[in-house]
Amino acid sequence: MLYFSEYYQIDVRDDITKEFTNSRGQVDDMMAGLHEIRVRMAEKEFNLKDLEAKLERNEGKTSPNTA
Repeated sequence: MLYFSEYYQIDVRDDITKEFTNSRGQVDDMMAGLHEIRVRMAEKEFNLKDLEAKLERNEGKTSPNTA
């Protein structure tokens, strides 16, 4: 369910859209758009895909049963 924020004129990803959808199925346009912008800025600044890969590698090295 791709959502387009009219206020910010930006496509909002599904998980963010679901987060800002009320019980009637209405999306809070401003909040969803703003959150999408913030997530994109964080991805750009911190290169989150690299961080996720590092986390997965680190979790693989440290098993809770080996402690």
